[in-house]
Amino acid sequence: MEYLVIAFIGLLFLIYSMSIRQLDRTEITGPMFFVIGGMLLALMMPSEGKELKIGINYLLPFIELTLSIFLFSDAAKSKLSVLKHSFQYPSLLLFVALPLTLLLGIGAGLFFFADFSLVQSALLAIILTPTDAALSKGLLESTQVPEKIREGINTESGLNDGLCVPIFLIFMLLAKHPDTAITASNTLMVFSRELGLAVFVAVAAIATFIPLVNFAMKRHYFAQNTSPFLLLGFAMAVFSITQYLHGSGFIAVFIAGLLFDRFSSPKVSAELINDSEHIADFTSLMTWCLFGFVCIYLVIPAITGPIVIYALLSATLIRIIPVMLSLQFTALNLKERLTFAWFGPRGLASIVFTLMVIDTEIENKYDIATIAMTTILFSVFIHGVSTKPIADSFVEDAK
Repeated sequence: MEYLVIAFIGLLFLIYSMSIRQLDRTEITGPMFFVIGGMLLALMMPSEGKELKIGINYLLPFIELTLSIFLFSDAAKSKLSVLKHSFQYPSLLLFVALPLTLLLGIGAGLFFFADFSLVQSALLAIILTPTDAALSKGLLESTQVPEKIREGINTESGLNDGLCVPIFLIFMLLAKHPDTAITASNTLMVFSRELGLAVFVAVAAIATFIPLVNFAMKRHYFAQNTSPFLLLGFAMAVFSITQYLHGSGFIAVFIAGLLFDRFSSPKVSAELINDSEHIADFTSLMTWCLFGFVCIYLVIPAITGPIVIYALLSATLIRIIPVMLSLQFTALNLKERLTFAWFGPRGLASIVFTLMVIDTEIENKYDIATIAMTTILFSVFIHGVSTKPIADSFVEDAK
């Protein structure tokens, strides 16, 4: 059976690779294609759902590593220097819209799900707060879309995962120990330790890595065809070492990515990031296939009216309202503000956060996971289908 699964996934990649241009024309994104593929695989294997919970435990490290690679590369290509002259929109999205989105999500969770505590609603909300610009590649690659919009969305997406990780970890710790009298102080102590270890590992790793890369490049110690492995191996090592030391690997790779952007040669970093992203994209699409597979067993059987309403609100208005408010007094016109507000698709970070919740003993964890995955599923298709028409509308405006 395992070989049939591998063969099916291999065929998915083969079909996708051979028909990617046609898929783009029909407004089918990579995540949409592989989510559907994962669902088809689940329907072909109806008896495998019983072993799903055990399987997730084994797959979680692989998916965590995938997110760590993306956190590093997003931070490394965020170009913080760009924010010196175009900081307004990303800053408003990150420091005004993001907290408002989190608060709205918490309020909606308490309203729709009476069994949820405040911490559980907060955990659900933070899972669905990060955005993934990779789901809207068509918009980011369209030169007709104003650069300020593309830059703003891309920068926000690259940085908000890293900002949400520490908040998610705090809510996770609180949810794990809801009855402890000194939960808040314990949580802050544990989080401070994890953060401190993450910063230490990130700084030490970058202080060693950048000189080594520069030394190796000057002496041509590595070949062009091996360069994609450099950043992938580095991100995996930073994440795993930090986790082994009981720090936060996600925070460590994010900080390492920011430091790499700041202190590495722009030409070198651009080449290495572009090379490594192709392999990272492969693992990302594998994750989307797994997500589609899990949805058949976890989402579809448990879906209810309140879950559908919350998911639709989370994918749309809970993001749109805070962004529109935060950009209200900027020079952007209504269409540009709506574009910023609309493109907040939920992606890889939300999937990993959800699976991390499933891997704990938190009360109502499967309810939280079902709601989160329903939202992600809606987002994949809502934002995927709307990307090309909105990008094309800017082409028409330019005529």
